[in-house]
Amino acid sequence: MIAKFLNSLEAILIPMLILLVAFIVDAGVLFYRVLPEYMNENLKLFASIMLGIAVAFPLLLTSVNSNLLKHKYKIGFPEIFGFCSFFMTLLFFDVFSADIKSFNWYLTSVFMCLLLGLIDYLYADLFVKKYNQIHNLEQQQIDYEKLKNKNESLVKELDESSLFLEKSKGELSKTKESLQRTMGSLEEANEKLTCPYCSQLQKSVSTYRNHLGGCKDNPKNKLNGNTKTISNLSES
Repeated sequence: MIAKFLNSLEAILIPMLILLVAFIVDAGVLFYRVLPEYMNENLKLFASIMLGIAVAFPLLLTSVNSNLLKHKYKIGFPEIFGFCSFFMTLLFFDVFSADIKSFNWYLTSVFMCLLLGLIDYLYADLFVKKYNQIHNLEQQQIDYEKLKNKNESLVKELDESSLFLEKSKGELSKTKESLQRTMGSLEEANEKLTCPYCSQLQKSVSTYRNHLGGCKDNPKNKLNGNTKTISNLSES
C-alpha cells in the first residue's frame, strides 16, 4: 500500500505543494522588500502575499502543461524553476548585501540555496515526467477501451454475418434442390414432348400429337408412302 502510494502522482504532488508554499513565502518577502515604503503596511503585506501566490501557483500549472512550452537547448520548465528558486533564495538570504559577513555564512547560505534549487529542479522534473506518464497511461487505457469496444463490435458483426451466411447456405441448398426437381420435371416434360422418330421437341401436347401423325420418319407414314407407290405402278 505504501509502495503504491509512493509511486503515485499524489506522493510527488504533496512535497511539490510544500515547495510552492515555501516559494510563496520567498517571493512574498522579496516583493515586500521592493514595494514602495510609502504604501500602507497592511496593504503592502497583502500585496506581497498575493504577488507571491500569483508567481507560485502558475508554476504548478506550467509544470503540468510543460509539454506545450517551447524547449530550446534542452532547457525546459524544471531547469528554469530550479535556477529561479536558487537565485530567489540567494536574494532571500541577502547574499548580495553590502554588509560583509563571515565566509562560513556565505558558504552555508550558498550551499542551502543550491540544495533548494536542486531539490526544486528534481521535484519539478519528476512531477512533469510522472504527470506525463500517468496521462499517457490513461490515454492508452482509453485507446485500449476504444479498440476493445471496436473489436467486440466487429466480432458481433462477424457472428451476425456468419449466421446470415449459414442461413443463406440453407436457402441456397433448398433453392438448389428445388432447381434440381424443376430440371428433372423439365427433362421429363421434354422427353414426353420429343418426337421419338425425328427427335424434334414440340411446344405443346397438341403440337406433339399432330407432329407424330405427319412425321416423315414415322414408320407408318413411310409404309403408307410405299403402298401408294406400288398401287400407282400396278394401275399403269
